[in-house]
Amino acid sequence: MRFVLLLLLLLLPAVAGADVVSAFYGGANGIWYDDQAEPADFEAGGSGSLSLQPHISLVGSGWYGFSHSYFRAAAGVRVTATDVDDSNFSVGIGIQYHASTEPTIRPEEWCPDASIGWKPWPTDQPKLIVIAQGAYGLTSNQAQAMAGLRYLWGGSK
Repeated sequence: MRFVLLLLLLLLPAVAGADVVSAFYGGANGIWYDDQAEPADFEAGGSGSLSLQPHISLVGSGWYGFSHSYFRAAAGVRVTATDVDDSNFSVGIGIQYHASTEPTIRPEEWCPDASIGWKPWPTDQPKLIVIAQGAYGLTSNQAQAMAGLRYLWGGSK
């Protein structure tokens, strides 16, 4: 976690001269781990981002897992790109540190990740986003996949 704080301090000069864009979402996920066939858990919580540059963001999230009664959080950095032909579809690559109240169930470690986001109904429901993310634990060597919905609650986006 110290690395995340150091990264934030190093990125402050980039933020000082930039227009920071923030976004805060509520949502729900199904999350799977590579050693389990069924959904490992269903989670509810929230996520947020601070865009330092148009395509570089600090990201964070907090989730509650209902089946195993845990809280988990993640924080890191992500680089994103939006489809030129469809501004409602984006991809991201990043790395986050994952922490949990149940480390035996949800390992605490750095996880590189790849994400997609899609607004299926940009006119009727512009705040609703379908997401998917794959990550790989650098310590546990365990892959995870997450699919869910996000609803934009606020921010400057």
